[in-house]
Amino acid sequence: MSQQFRILLYVLLIIAIAMVLHHFLPFPIKPDQWRLHNHEEVAISNLDSTESVPRIPPDTLLQPPVEPIRDTVITRHFLSYTSTFCQQLNYLHARLQEAAAYHRNIRILHYGDSQIEGDRITAYLREAFQQRFGGSGPGLTTVYDPQRINPSVWLDSEGDWRIHSVYNRRRSLPDNTYGLMGQTASLSANSPGYFRLNASPWAEDHATRYQKVRLFIAPHTDTLFIKGHIKKAQVINDSLPPSINLTEINWEFEQVSPAISFELRSHDDVHILGCALDSTAGVSVDNIALRGQSTPLLHRTDEQLYKAMAEQLNIGMLIFQFGTNIIPTIAPNYRFYQVQLARQFDLIKKFFPDVPVVVLGISDAAHLHDGQLQAYDHLNRINEAQKAIALKYDFAFFDLYEAMGGGGAIIEWSQKSPPWALSDYIHFSRRGGKEAAGYLTKALWAQFNEMESADSSAITLKREAWQSY
Repeated sequence: MSQQFRILLYVLLIIAIAMVLHHFLPFPIKPDQWRLHNHEEVAISNLDSTESVPRIPPDTLLQPPVEPIRDTVITRHFLSYTSTFCQQLNYLHARLQEAAAYHRNIRILHYGDSQIEGDRITAYLREAFQQRFGGSGPGLTTVYDPQRINPSVWLDSEGDWRIHSVYNRRRSLPDNTYGLMGQTASLSANSPGYFRLNASPWAEDHATRYQKVRLFIAPHTDTLFIKGHIKKAQVINDSLPPSINLTEINWEFEQVSPAISFELRSHDDVHILGCALDSTAGVSVDNIALRGQSTPLLHRTDEQLYKAMAEQLNIGMLIFQFGTNIIPTIAPNYRFYQVQLARQFDLIKKFFPDVPVVVLGISDAAHLHDGQLQAYDHLNRINEAQKAIALKYDFAFFDLYEAMGGGGAIIEWSQKSPPWALSDYIHFSRRGGKEAAGYLTKALWAQFNEMESADSSAITLKREAWQSY
């Protein structure tokens, strides 16, 4: 066999072997498929939000950043929350339990639209919290309320007073001089102003009792003179020098719920951000109603003034209840409203870090359509939008819409005797407000009861361990 023939056989044999290998053991041999794998490249599979993910240092990823894994959401008694909120609520519970013993006052702010106006829901939340954790008094109030809209405190005012609300652009304050209440009572320069505070016969039991009066005054450029009388006896005679900062002046009385008459006078305008009527210790719950608004408009307040007042008042929790004014807006989705809420939630996080926040979703509503009373069929979309953005910020979400019965519930509420809802088929009556407050406190109490049970079990285990030792 010649050498040329042998070479030909070897070449044919190699080709045959290569074809067999390619058929049974395919592998990429095309140049356009060749790829050198970088040793830093990490493959990440899609994971459910409830699964844990090993930590990967950010600088080891060549791929775009992955969205953080969402916390597990728990829903009980129509209250949905993450573990972050649960931790915050646990801390609040401990503070509330110790408030009376350590002579501290802890506040819960209830922000909302016209659905909470007139203390309609807050009054019953306040009573429930004060029954459980101690404390009394109606909380924050304005010193000028010509419409007497708050039934939980009796207030009379005289003099050249004006009310400025954060939502009223026509009568806004040039320096955004608003505090936690989103409104300011202003007294004209060189004009004496009077207001008289007294317990209200329409208030819930605990709200009728207060012993501490705190007045919050915006920066002022002239001396402010304050006198106070109980009946004909003068009990207050103070003068406040000019200040570029928030000023708080407070008085404590041995007498419970004294009827106090105040007189204020200054050569410059005076801006009163609020007056707190509280007990000396326990929990206070404040009604802050901003009618006609879809958010509390925190971005229109003076940030430093707002934060200073928040620090003075020792805020323990915030309840956020808006959305009534979005109901007439029918849209395929409510991302625009989520954007509005996100702006406010960013500020809440900034002003109240680590404070538990409960977002109360919209309630049911109905309207006349072709002469027939119908429930709105788009409210679930608003409700879901509120829930999604609340949980994104680790706020709890209370589903008031479902708690009251879902679509059409407001019609049934309005037909009860006495009615639980007004004839506009949007707003609750006071009786309906009591029912709504009861739904929320039931959900919160369930959490508190578990915490107390866990604490009790831990104490028992420690005691048994000590005895066995």
